[in-house]
Amino acid sequence: MKENKQPGSTSPRKRIGGVSSRFGVGILYDSRISFATRLKNGQIETFSQDTSNCSAIYRVPFLRSLLVFRQVFLIFLLSRRNLVRLAKEGLIDLHRGKRLIHGILFLAVYFGFFTFMEPWLDNLGPVLRWSIFIGALILLIRSFFYLVLGDQSLKYHGAEHKVINTYLAGDSLILPDVQRHSRFAFRCGTTLATFFILLELLIPDSAYQALTQRFDSTLGTFLFFFLILGLAYETLTILSKKEKEQGKGLSFFTSLISKMQLLTTREPSLEELEVALSAIREAVGWHPPAFDDYIFTGLPEGYP
Repeated sequence: MKENKQPGSTSPRKRIGGVSSRFGVGILYDSRISFATRLKNGQIETFSQDTSNCSAIYRVPFLRSLLVFRQVFLIFLLSRRNLVRLAKEGLIDLHRGKRLIHGILFLAVYFGFFTFMEPWLDNLGPVLRWSIFIGALILLIRSFFYLVLGDQSLKYHGAEHKVINTYLAGDSLILPDVQRHSRFAFRCGTTLATFFILLELLIPDSAYQALTQRFDSTLGTFLFFFLILGLAYETLTILSKKEKEQGKGLSFFTSLISKMQLLTTREPSLEELEVALSAIREAVGWHPPAFDDYIFTGLPEGYP
């Protein structure tokens, strides 16, 4: 098999991240974004565009946390523009009516919980209150992925992690190598959300009240949100950099946090992996020299 010389294996490591949805996988690599989806005829359509890498902002602590939303927004715009075009051409089905109904159902569950259950929880003991709260949070996460993003988005999310883990390990962006890597990734939006929730629970209410009293209610709420998001992002960044150097205790902690992705990922099939591979190859600018050598390699020995 031909040797894979891909970007990042011999050059300085560039920033890479991903976003997944029910329609496919998006990858941001330095200043380039890409998105891949599977058409109704089984073929994979990939589209990409260049953008600013905002390298100066990434050097500013706390402020760089807002770039997470920029990454999601850019890939959303790229995918939506092209998915709408493909739908008009009859190549994919967007199921807009079904998605709208599911979105309304999720909002009903979400607001119903905070409207009726939260006041009731305040009257319970701390252990029971937090146990019910965590159980409800897990239910909300599962409902969001199932109703809003779609069940297949869990597999695409797992495929996104696998291809990025493969790239970061310096392995070839081919199916046998990708299948060997984990669907879990510590540097993930799920981990960021987990840290955000933990910090929100740990930071006393007096901090929020002080901000809303010092500024107006809307600005104070935004600053409080920005503070927690910044702390969560910086915590994630520090732990990610020290991941290879950490002791057993910290390793257990990061592994436990990563297991939250049991709620937001599933083991992908070959179909999802091929879509994710197309997206990351387009983003990093690497494609197999011989198509037949890589796509139809089959499953590695021992694969379930």
